[in-house]
Amino acid sequence: MKKEENRMQVFSSEQLQMVHDLIGNNEPSLFSVLQQLSKEVDIKTTIFLAREFILNCQSYENQRVGMEFLYMNGFHEEMQRLIEQNRNSENKVNQEWAEVYQIILHRKQQKKFKGELIDFSNGFKTEDPSLNCLLIFIKIYGYFELDQYEVLNDLLDTSLTPLMLNVDDTLLRIYFQLRENEMLFLYHWKRNETKIARKYAKNIIDNVFNQEKKCYVLIVLALTYTFDDYRKSDEYLQEAMDIADQYHLDFYDYTIRNLVYPFIYGVNGITEGIETDDLVEKAHLMAVKGDKETALDILSKKNSLTPFQEYYMGLATDDNHYFYNSYDRFVKEKDYFYAQLPLNELRKRGCITNEESRIIN
Repeated sequence: MKKEENRMQVFSSEQLQMVHDLIGNNEPSLFSVLQQLSKEVDIKTTIFLAREFILNCQSYENQRVGMEFLYMNGFHEEMQRLIEQNRNSENKVNQEWAEVYQIILHRKQQKKFKGELIDFSNGFKTEDPSLNCLLIFIKIYGYFELDQYEVLNDLLDTSLTPLMLNVDDTLLRIYFQLRENEMLFLYHWKRNETKIARKYAKNIIDNVFNQEKKCYVLIVLALTYTFDDYRKSDEYLQEAMDIADQYHLDFYDYTIRNLVYPFIYGVNGITEGIETDDLVEKAHLMAVKGDKETALDILSKKNSLTPFQEYYMGLATDDNHYFYNSYDRFVKEKDYFYAQLPLNELRKRGCITNEESRIIN
């Protein structure tokens, strides 16, 4: 949620008073509050009024569930405030939740290093069913950061799905299902099961208010069309760009303009009018354009090459060794979607036939 919108009053004083009247010893659940508000005001006003309810609620359960609501709707500053409140709570369960959500927020803010999430999940012990679900989510996030996407299938069947059946709170179940859909979207994308991935992506886009999350999913959805319909990619990127501009999501604005657009167009052999401030993507475009000397000059200054950069180096040098190595590295990471990059180039060069392909379709 952009800071300007956080500060902006999107509801009337009467609506705010209505929410404050709900707060007290016998206050309703957050889910009930959302149901009531959604019958009287639009979705945006509902979200912001619910935020006010959460920041002032008195029940331990609402204070716990409120952290999930704030996180999933992009209210990270308010989430930190609620984490502190729960950390100082007299309720031990709330203290546990605060510790777990602090890790979740740190991950979002990129303050955790690879491997820490898995260690935290394995080391944290609790008897709370909802918290155990969150710990499994954290573990999966940790494995995803290590490019180990295949672990999702095992953890869903053996751990997460059975635990989610024991989650009593309705709103938590809804948000946990959304988290699961996000994971399945990325999982099927990396397996090159793009039709399945796109269904999950569209479900997420239709069911989230968080504009930052929507922008991210639109970008990845655009990437799923890289190899079969770059014009479709363009449509989704324009949607993402509109959101990034409207909500001042500068990181995504830069990513779309300098990384995603030039990447997709470069893969499809289109370089005219495409510009980027990113040196590596510039090397990609130069190699595709035929200015291999410039591309090689940029890439040769890298101490080590990613699988993508090895593919670019292959384009710049016409050395098939780079394509084979790039392909093997993508497959080792179980990234069958991007393994198509070097694989398609090897096919084009007559080095490999369709029958010899090891990629999962």
